[in-house]
Amino acid sequence: MSATMDESHETGRRPGRRPLLAGVEVRHEDLEQPPGLHAAAVVVRVSSVVVAILALAQFAAWWLDRPPGGAGLGLLVGDTIRLIVLAALLWASSQLIELLVKSHYDIRAGRILLARQNHMLRQIGLASGHLRDEGGGLDRRADDALEARDRS
Repeated sequence: MSATMDESHETGRRPGRRPLLAGVEVRHEDLEQPPGLHAAAVVVRVSSVVVAILALAQFAAWWLDRPPGGAGLGLLVGDTIRLIVLAALLWASSQLIELLVKSHYDIRAGRILLARQNHMLRQIGLASGHLRDEGGGLDRRADDALEARDRS
């Protein structure tokens, strides 16, 4: 099955201009995923595992070299439980970070879908004569960064 004519020649990256997806200009951020959130999730998850291993190592060290009469057991149990709870909270926060990444994908897909629908409705309006072609079209968004820089 072949692609439609609009998608075949209007999709892709263009030097010095915004990329096109099905005839609609999109921002570069909409095409690239944010690597920082994934890295943060991995760092938090690894730190969670390290804290859990340290809690188990602390308990194992006490168990292998117990002081006479079980001295320090209450402190050990309290510290171990505190470290395990911290590890669980770190793991849960890494899951929340992953949820943010996934919701970012959904927001990005919704934004692209809305832009495509806007483009299609504009094309329908132009074809039916309900809208006038003002000449700017999609190129007005290509200069957003320049306008923002000029304002500041």
